[in-house]
Amino acid sequence: MFKSLSLLRLQRMVRGFLFVPAVMAICGLVMAGAAVSIDRMNVLGSAYDALPFLNISTSGARAVLGTIAGAMMTVISLVYSLTLVVFTLAAGNIGPRLLETFTDNRVNQSTIGLLGATFLYSLFVLYVVGENEVPRLSVAIAILLATTSFFWVVYFVHDTARRVMVDNEIARTQRSLRSAIDRLLADEPKEEPDDRNAIPDDEGEPVLARTSGYVTAVQAEALLRNAVEYDGFVRVIARPGHFIIAGTPIAVLHRIAGDREALAEAVHRSVLLADARSADGDILFNVHLNVEIALRALSPGINDSYTAISALDQLSASLAIILQRGAPSSLITDKEDNPRVWLELIELKEIVGTALHPMRRAASGNVMVVLRLIQAIGRMGLVCRGDHAAILRTHLRLIATDAKIAVRNRDDRAEVAHELYKAHRILKDADRRS
Repeated sequence: MFKSLSLLRLQRMVRGFLFVPAVMAICGLVMAGAAVSIDRMNVLGSAYDALPFLNISTSGARAVLGTIAGAMMTVISLVYSLTLVVFTLAAGNIGPRLLETFTDNRVNQSTIGLLGATFLYSLFVLYVVGENEVPRLSVAIAILLATTSFFWVVYFVHDTARRVMVDNEIARTQRSLRSAIDRLLADEPKEEPDDRNAIPDDEGEPVLARTSGYVTAVQAEALLRNAVEYDGFVRVIARPGHFIIAGTPIAVLHRIAGDREALAEAVHRSVLLADARSADGDILFNVHLNVEIALRALSPGINDSYTAISALDQLSASLAIILQRGAPSSLITDKEDNPRVWLELIELKEIVGTALHPMRRAASGNVMVVLRLIQAIGRMGLVCRGDHAAILRTHLRLIATDAKIAVRNRDDRAEVAHELYKAHRILKDADRRS
């Protein structure tokens, strides 16, 4: 759960091809104005004579600035074209929901921003410089920006080539998933068996959603602060990833001694709805991104088992982080240990099921992927807590059931049975861990 919706909105605002390029372009204009002012005030004075490369005629300066401005405009169009081609390839080969990761790439944003800043800088200096002015410093800065842009475009092509490699994109999505897991378990909360008993027995007063959309963030600290201020208990029904229809409950207010309408308004401000799901704090959406790559690889039209195995390996490492840690508590108390907020958090069983069920079904009959799926469960069993071993054991049972039907070769079935046996032994040892 995000502690600050303002920070979340700021993070989303700087994404895409608008904010960062626009800021860098404005900086280019400001730099141009400053450079022209320094030239006109002759601040450097005799330093121009000591630096021969600053000696340039007015016509030469205008020619250089015009060349740089024209070249930057051409390169900007090429960069946008290459980016759109990459988007098309990524949507078809990796998954359309992963396009956000490409628009969020700082290299793409800074490349367009740097080229735009260089173009506007050169254009501005070219416009304001008179016939008899010699903008020595301004031209030198323009040449420096053009040189930097050249090397940055080379790096942009290198980075783009790396990002379209599916293994690199799988690893990147897993880093995003692990960040979401770390945010969920940041405070090492402990779930107690009697936590749910803190929920009041009365029906309460529902807070209805004003618009439809996906829940992308819930601000827990704001909910706690307002629950204390209005002396009540807030049970939040909505959780990140859920789709809410306007007029349906997002929370229920219990035992409110203060202003109910004010608390309901605070709940609306603390639950952020959007048109599309976001990877920020939504663990299931991050899991879906990786599973989507694997399912696309296992589709009959592609049939790329190795990509599916790579996605499975990376996903098992992320799931292991949750399996070896305790489940977060849904109950939030105030400083006096009075229950104030209940958050409907996602259960560990659902996270693991969201990852493994689709892959098991898609891999049915694919012995190579089935074997790696069993091995992945065994690896997770090496680090999982004893009370979580039953979750993994359920998935082994389902794999065994599917294998009896889909795997017809006797040797293949024997190999699958052997891997299942080893995984069960690992989970048996895990039962002894606390």
